[in-house]
Order: sequence, then C-alpha cells, then structure tokens
Amino acid sequence: MKLPLFPLLLLLLIQFHLLTQACHDDERVALLRFKSSLTDPTGRLSSWQGPNCCIWQGISCSNTSNVISINLRNPAPEVFARGTNSRIVLLSNSNSSAINGTLSPSLFSLRHLRYLDLSYNNFQLSRIPQVTNLKSLTYLNLSNSMISDSITTQFTNLSSLESLDLSCSVSIFDFSSVSYNLSSSKASMTSESTYMYNGHISSRNLIWLHGLNNLKELRLDGVDLSEASASNWAEPISVLHNLKQLHLSNCGVSGPVPITQFLNLTHLSSLHLDFNFINSGIPAQVANLSSLSSVDLSNSNLQGSIAYLPQLQEYVVDNNNDLIVDFDWMFKLPWPRLETLSVQFTNVNGSMPPTISNVSSLVSLSASGCSISGTIPASFSNLSNLESLDLSFNAITGDLYPISRLSNLQVLWILENKLRGPIPASICELSSLEVFYLSRNGLQGRIPDCFDRLTNLNTFFIDNNPMEGAVTSLSSLFQSSTLDSVSLSSSGITLKIDQHQSLSKFQPQYLGMRSCNLTGEIPDFISNLSRLAYLDVANNSLTGTIPSWLFQLPKLSYLDLSYNNLEGHLPPILLQQYLLPTTLNVADNKLQGPIPLLSETLEVLNLCGNNFTGEIPTQIGEMIPNAIFISLSKNQLSGPIPSSLCQQNNVLLENIDFSSNHLSGIIPSSLGNCKSLISLNLGENNFTGNLPDELEYATNLSSLQLNDNHLDGPFPNLISHLKNLEFMNLGNNDFEGNIPTFISELYKLRILVLKSNSFYGSIPQEVTNLQQLQFIDFSNNKLSGSIPNQLGNFSSLTAQPKSGFLLGYIIQLTYAGVGLEMVSKGTLHELEAVFSYNTGIDLSNNHLGGMIPMEIGLLQGLYMLNLSHNSFFGEIPECETDSSIGAENVKEEEVEGREKWLLYAVVALGYGVGFFASFIGTLAIKKKT
Repeated sequence: MKLPLFPLLLLLLIQFHLLTQACHDDERVALLRFKSSLTDPTGRLSSWQGPNCCIWQGISCSNTSNVISINLRNPAPEVFARGTNSRIVLLSNSNSSAINGTLSPSLFSLRHLRYLDLSYNNFQLSRIPQVTNLKSLTYLNLSNSMISDSITTQFTNLSSLESLDLSCSVSIFDFSSVSYNLSSSKASMTSESTYMYNGHISSRNLIWLHGLNNLKELRLDGVDLSEASASNWAEPISVLHNLKQLHLSNCGVSGPVPITQFLNLTHLSSLHLDFNFINSGIPAQVANLSSLSSVDLSNSNLQGSIAYLPQLQEYVVDNNNDLIVDFDWMFKLPWPRLETLSVQFTNVNGSMPPTISNVSSLVSLSASGCSISGTIPASFSNLSNLESLDLSFNAITGDLYPISRLSNLQVLWILENKLRGPIPASICELSSLEVFYLSRNGLQGRIPDCFDRLTNLNTFFIDNNPMEGAVTSLSSLFQSSTLDSVSLSSSGITLKIDQHQSLSKFQPQYLGMRSCNLTGEIPDFISNLSRLAYLDVANNSLTGTIPSWLFQLPKLSYLDLSYNNLEGHLPPILLQQYLLPTTLNVADNKLQGPIPLLSETLEVLNLCGNNFTGEIPTQIGEMIPNAIFISLSKNQLSGPIPSSLCQQNNVLLENIDFSSNHLSGIIPSSLGNCKSLISLNLGENNFTGNLPDELEYATNLSSLQLNDNHLDGPFPNLISHLKNLEFMNLGNNDFEGNIPTFISELYKLRILVLKSNSFYGSIPQEVTNLQQLQFIDFSNNKLSGSIPNQLGNFSSLTAQPKSGFLLGYIIQLTYAGVGLEMVSKGTLHELEAVFSYNTGIDLSNNHLGGMIPMEIGLLQGLYMLNLSHNSFFGEIPECETDSSIGAENVKEEEVEGREKWLLYAVVALGYGVGFFASFIGTLAIKKKT
C-alpha cells in the first residue's frame, strides 16, 4: 500500500523543523537555571539537555519556538494517612517522585508561558515568585509543593488567568478519632478524613483577586484565611463572574456562608467550604445558584436543618453533629440530579423511609453514624444506579434482601448494626461487588457457596456475626477473586486449612481468622503473603512453635497469636509501622525463655500469661522507644524494673502491667517520667519500700494497682496529686498510719482497696464525698471508731444498676482492665474483670464499733456488705444487699453466675477489639474504592 506523497513530506518537514529549530536561548537558560537548584529522584529532568528545549520532557512550545507550557506535576504523589495514635503513615509503596529544591524566579521570566503546573513537588518552603510578568498565563498550579509565603501582589493583573490552584493541604484518611466504648461494646468514629499540610500559605485579605477577571477555577485549600474572614472577605470573590469552581477547604474561615456575595457567581458549579467554622445553617438561597452541582460543607459546625438544593449532583455535609437531616422530608421532594449524598455523623435519627426510591439517580449514599433505626425498606431495591452504600454505625434491623437486588452495587458497608437473617444467595448476582463489609451484626446461617462467582471482590468481612458452617479452604471460597482483605474472625465459621495448601492468587493485606477453630501449626501458606500487614489468629487451638519467617514478612505490622497453645521460644521481633498500632500479642500461650530482641517500632507488646523467665531487659526503654502499651504480667520474670523503661519526658507510654511475676527491688523513680501513663499495675510481686515521689508527675494516671507486695511506710502523699485516679489498689502490703483526708479529693475514684495493711485511726468522714465510689475494701487493718455518716452520698450505690459495663481502658486497641477480690462465705473470689455492678463495702476484721448507720438502707445498689469481726451493734437496715455482720450469708450461686457473665464479657471484648483493629485497617480500602 502506497502512502500519499504530500502528507508524508509534510510530516518529515515538521519533524526536521523540531529537531533543528532550537528554542530561544534566553528561555533555555532560564529553564536550566531552574533545573540547577533541584534534585530529581526519578529523572524527569534528565532530558533537559541539548539546544532545543522544546523537546524536553514536560515542555511545549509555540510555532515560534517560545515555551508556552511547563508540566512538571508529580505523577505519583505520596499517599498518607493519620493512624490511630495520630502518627502520619505513608501508604504508597513507591519511593518519592517529587522534585526537590528551591523555586527559582527564573522560571517566571518566561513571558510567553500559558500553562504552568509544578504541583505536588517539594520546594522546601520557597516563597512565591512574582508572577505578574506572565500576561498570557491561563493555568497556574503550585498546589501542595511545600511553599511558604503570604499572598500580597504576586498575582496582580493576570487578566488571562482562568485556573489558579495554590492549595497547601490535602485530604487524607484519618483514623485517630476511632474509639471503643466499653459501656456499649461498640466501635465508633467521628470523622474519616482530615487535612495534611504541604507548606504554609496565608492571605490577610483577598483583594489581590480583583484583577483576575477571567478566573474560572480558584482552589485555595489549606491557605490560611482566618484573618481575611474577620471582615467582608468574600467581596473580592463576588466580582469573579466567570467563576465555576471555588474550593476553600480547611482555610480557617469563620462565620456564616456569605450567600449575598456568592449569589453573584451565576456560573458556579462547585463550592467546597469543608473543614471551616461556619457555625450556622445552610442558606436556603443557595438553591438560587442554578448552575451549582457540587457542595461540600463537611466538618464545618453546621447548625439547623439540611437545606433543599434540588440542582445538586453531589451533596456532602459529613461530620456536622448538630445538623438535622430529615430523610422523610428530603425524599418526598424531587432531587432530579442527585448522585452523591453523604451525611455521615449527622443527626438523621428515625428509619430509612420507603420514599428514598424517589431519588432514583443516586449512585453513592453514605449515612454512617446517624442513629438510623428500623429496617431497610423494600423500595430500596429500586435504586438501580446505586454503586456505593455505607450505613455503618447505626441500629438498622431486618435482613439484606432489598440490598441484594442492587444490580450495580460495588461497595457495601453496613458494619456495626443489628441486621439479622442469612446472607441471601442473590448477593452473588451483584457481579460488580468489590467490598462486602458486614462486621458486627446478627447475620446467621452459612456463607453462600456462590461467593466464588464474585470475581471483582477484594474485601470480605463477616466477623463478629453468629453464623455457622465450615469453610474447607480459603481458596475454595474465593477461587475466582483476588482478595485484598478478609476476616472471618468470631463469625461462628470453622475454617479448615491444609497446612501446605497453595494460594498463589491470595495476597491479602488483612487476614482475620480469630476464633475460627484452627488447629495444628501456624499455616505455612502465610509465609508467602508478602503484602500482609494485619494477621489475627487469636483464640484458636494452634500448637507448635512460632516460626521465624513470620517476622520476615516485609509489611507485617499487627500480629495477634494470643489464646492458643503455642510453645517454645519467641523469635526476634521485627514489625513494620502502618495504620494500626504496631502490635505483638502472644498472650496466654505456653511460650518460655527470656524476652527476645524486640522491634523498636513496637507500640503494643503483650506477652502476658506465658512462662517467660529471667529479667526484664535492662535497655527495654531503648529497645522499644515507641511503646504505648506493655504487658508482661503472669510470667516468671524476676529482678528489678529497669530505669530505662521511662526515658526523660516520655509522652507515649500509657500502660505498664508487670503484675504476677517475681519482680523485686524498689519502684524506680523514673516511672514519673511517663507523663501519659494511664494504667500502672505492679501487683503480686516482691517490691519493697514506698512509692517514689516522682510518680506525682504522672498526672494522667487513672489506675494504680500495687497490691500484694511488701511496700511499707505511711500512705503515699504523692497520691494527692493524682486527681484522675479511678482505681486504686494498695491491698496486701505493709503500709501503716492514718488514711489521709485528701483521699476525698480523688473525686473520680470508683474502686478503693486498702485491705490487709496496718492502717489505724478512724475512717475519714470525707471519704463519703467520693460519689462515684462503687467498691471500698478497708478490711484487715487496725481501724477504729465508727462508720462515717452520710453514706447516701455514694450515688453510685443508691440505685440498682439496670445493666453493667466493663471497667477499664482501651489503649491502642488493647484492653487494660482491673482485677478485684471479693470475699463471700469465707471464700475468696478473684474477678479478672470488673463491671459497674460489682459493688461492695468490706470493713471486716478491724476495731470498728458503734451503731450500724441507718443510711446503709439507702444503698440499694450495694451487692456485697461485710462488717464482720468488728464491734458493731444494731441491725443492718433493710436493703437488697448480701451482707454479713457476724456470720456471712452471701448468695454463692449469684456470685458464680456473675463470674460466668464476667468471663463471657471479657471473651466478647477480646473479639470486639480484634474487630476494631481490622475495621481501621480496611477503611483505607473503602476510600480507595
């Protein structure tokens, strides 16, 4: 076939011209001067050599060989997230491709330039050069390039400019707001995103916008406009009559939406004012902006009710706790164009109305954390365009059948609700389904056999549901899909794993198999999971040793092997940092030997309930400087507590539990350096002396358990500084002297145990000021006098609790609890977990006397009262209390019953926290999808 001669000659002539016609020397010099101040890790500027700059990468020229376009935008910006401890974590795998160096003014001498994009590079806090010479410039993007400056006159008279982006912050995933409520046993969060700054730009006013008459896009996300918003800040914007996109996210703007000025923007299509301080309602007049299609007012302290804006395609008002969203009212009105509706963490309340099907254009609906109740209406299945649905953290009941008919659904999030019934087989007809996340519901039955037909599935979470049945292998369940995350933890499903099965396509980041009846050794196939970041196989029947290859997995960050039958020595620990706290939990196994070499990245270390021997490593503080939670309890450790544990000004460590070992010596004064310490448990050891005065600096301390040691001396005065104490147990020591009156100033105390010491004198009357007190044990001392009056001040004991909640703390996804001993009928009952209904007063075996106060009758919530072996007279007033004065008559069967419930509750809590960790890890997948 012959090519036409003329077009071929023309093509050759154009190519010859490009190769021989060099760009203008002054422009080439300006570009090289710009390059000279930069480092280029990925070689994007490697082609910048030779005489013709028009053929350099990122450069375009006009017919007259003038440089008119420079595009050096970072093609692969790094992706970050804020982890549970507010640490910024890198999510992207590749090395940084950002150009680094100073921003040379020479680039802004290219007066023919029309297009300039330098976004997402690192100009090391360079200032903004004067751009006023670039009269032809229509597009300028310096966003997120680590620039630091104040905007004044740099952009004066750029009358041709149509698009300006000076943003210096970017939205990232944020998991720092995730919390776990022990009262409700539920996980929750208040926000899924925040902004991370990439530079600092401010502007005292927006007068500099006046000359930009042709501006169509203005993006200033993260630019500090707090000072500008103090006056009529939006007036300069109001004259930009061609403006289509206005993005002022995270600018520190305060005050109502300036609707009067915005009504002049008749072409405005996108308005983003999220992460500001609006503190008012959404103006109804916004509906008059007929071109407006996208509004984002999330995280802006909105008040009142959501406004009716029928012209919108995208309506986002997330994380406005005071905003009322009435679905019943909304969906009775026409929304002809609405595709995205996001009202997460607002006040929706009520149920999902059947009229939601009227919004047939919906593609994405997010309404998590909105207190929605009731069932999903049958009409929901009419939302045929719906691709993404998030109804998490609500109280939705009923079954999944309406959702299983959404033929275009790709993402399904309904975790932490009250759904019941089986997973319908019709779910398998959703061929586009990528995310199936229904953790923490009441789903029943088996996993449908047809799930292997979902070839696009990458996330599958059904943990913490009362299901049944067995899965013969992971490969058989998901043989057609490439899963990124899967959790069957505590789902009732038995998982059978061939120790040597091959799962070549199975490369998850998150794998949850807690309580799946696993047996045998840790499966070999895990050694091939090079992307694995989260692994939970706790509460199974695994045996054998922990293989060293487990700590050679390159991405592993969270490892929970607790509650198994693993034995042998623990290999050297090496774990990576990721979204979750870097965690090693091997509690309650049969491990032995010395504590091994620990990874300095560790934030949570739980070795409790094993047979570790020897001393705590002398340099443990240097080994794990990032530790937040450490538990070495219930082992065979000996020797002192190393002084390195709490380095000077340690603000990370929140939990230390060395209880039930053979540790000895004095309690080191260095513990006072741990300013963030919440829980300190050194009980059941051989410590001597008194408490170091330096501990008074640990003012966040809420739980202090020093029972069953050989501590002596007077009641430690330093405790008067610990105003946040809720639990204090100094029992079974050798303390002596009076109980100080300052104890009444510890107004948060719930449990106070001073039993089996040598305290004497009277019980301070002031102790009755502790209104939150639920358990007090002063037994086996030398106290004298009478029982204080005004016992009715114990408000926690005056009414019988309708329900109980677990006491303790969730610290970095791990439970730190309190223990308690209660004596009934001469039998000592050890409670390894304490609920709010474990109430009691034990003053037995002292020298107390006098009449028993009638006010005891007011303590209707008192479960146990023991006044035996004293010199009281009179009768115990009537109240529903198991009590004893000379003989004990506590109902043994009731104590045993409560202990069973405690056991179940603690086990359930373990499952809950396991879910909690996996939940955080997969939020990123939701966002990515």
